[in-house]
Amino acid sequence: MFLIHTKLIAQFAKKQFIKSMFAPIAKPQQTKQSEEFKEVKKLFQNINNEDNIKESILDSYQPQHILKQIDTNLTNYFQKRSVEIKSINFLIQAVIAQNKFEQIEEIRQFMNELKIKPNLQTYMCFINAYGKQRNVEKAEACYEIAKKQFGQSLHLYNTLINVYCKNLQSENAMTIFNDLKRDGFEPDIPIYTTLINSFYRVKQWKKCWDLFDEARLESRLKPDENLIGLMIEICADTHEAEKAIQLYEQMNDMEFRDTTYIYNSIIKALGSRKDYAERALEYYRKMVLTNIKMDSDTIVCTLKACSQCGDVKIAHEVLKQMSQHKITLNKYIYTQIIRVYIGACSLPNLENKIVDLYIQDAWKIFNEAASKQMITQRSLNSMCELMVTANRLPDLEGQVLPLFDQYQIPKDQFTYEQIIKILFIEKRLLDLYKIFDTVAAQMQPTFQSISFYLDAAILLADEEKVINALDWFQKIDKQPKFKQLKQLGMMKNLPLRIHAILNQYNEKFGKVSDDIYRINNNQRPAQKKI
Repeated sequence: MFLIHTKLIAQFAKKQFIKSMFAPIAKPQQTKQSEEFKEVKKLFQNINNEDNIKESILDSYQPQHILKQIDTNLTNYFQKRSVEIKSINFLIQAVIAQNKFEQIEEIRQFMNELKIKPNLQTYMCFINAYGKQRNVEKAEACYEIAKKQFGQSLHLYNTLINVYCKNLQSENAMTIFNDLKRDGFEPDIPIYTTLINSFYRVKQWKKCWDLFDEARLESRLKPDENLIGLMIEICADTHEAEKAIQLYEQMNDMEFRDTTYIYNSIIKALGSRKDYAERALEYYRKMVLTNIKMDSDTIVCTLKACSQCGDVKIAHEVLKQMSQHKITLNKYIYTQIIRVYIGACSLPNLENKIVDLYIQDAWKIFNEAASKQMITQRSLNSMCELMVTANRLPDLEGQVLPLFDQYQIPKDQFTYEQIIKILFIEKRLLDLYKIFDTVAAQMQPTFQSISFYLDAAILLADEEKVINALDWFQKIDKQPKFKQLKQLGMMKNLPLRIHAILNQYNEKFGKVSDDIYRINNNQRPAQKKI
């Protein structure tokens, strides 16, 4: 671990020894420390500090960092290197690391002119380069050439699977994956992780869990930290906090070391649920105590947990940790700080003066983000939600909504959701109808918007609007809330059209039998025909 330090110290000691052999004998006197001596002294001080070694020295020796420092100009590159396939492969990797994809064709032409034949690694480099360039067709062409010349291999399969996954072609990746198994190759954990990540990005949760179970049960592979961290992150998107805790405990049983990614994943998974937000903050405290390095994702995930439980005090501590870890504020952190105040304003029995202070703080954060040009649609929507939560309709209409035009950011369905919500709270139901009709003509309303629209229709006993709301629930493939279905199902003089729609739902969700419908509406049963 201290190899780099000890080498530098040894070099300095050797140099000093040679100097002393030829130096004249003189009385010992205090000399001025050279810059070289000061540097070695610093290295001695850093030996006992593992974090400094990782950050200041070892990180600079990462392969990706080295590749980014290479001069990829062909003339300059081959001045100190022999023109052979090994050097060319290294050059292609440097070009990929620096995203200089325009040089790929130049390198291929250079190889053709000098009649240098590519090997298997060269083709895999080309496949990887074209994949990053979003040119799947060229990547496939290189794959076919490599397969004919060198035959199939696990690495070649894996390279093409990576290309498909990066370009969100998950089904094509699965086809290659099945070919891999058919040809007798055994997939490893990195291949499973790549595939699962691909299906995760297109939100096919079931496929993710099927592949995870296949890796553990059928292939009998031991998941590594990256795969378990990914599965915990998937739990965050599906709000399966219990499953995330179970995975984390399994990881501890396997004696994996805790990493930043693992902590971020578990905090994100638990922080996505209001009933588990406090537990997410416990993992954050554990992260602080164990000195695990934090990053911007840690801050965002922890602030989200703070917003769920409205804990402003912990949020301030998180911002202090962010400063200690030298994490730069970004647009996601700014937005999440605003959302902490939303959670704080939603707490019960809060005095108005406290709410006013929270709103003032949120405006300070918003203005700071604006000064750094970090205003996004989500930050504007968060300010809307803050005003709705604090029940400040005049501030919403007079201060927040004009900002969309000022920053030239269009209102989306989530913006209108907040407008519809506060109109329902204020019982401005006819205005709510107008806003909803405007939204429905331009975009798909959210579940909450349709729900408030249905509540308004029930309050006004508006048959046409109730049917319109129920039709919208069918369009988004959702069911109305249990309470709403019960209200409609037990309503007297229920129109036949609404009764017919309710019968499409499960019994526990408001389905009313024909007998109950007739009793509630004073109708006689139909006579049987003889």
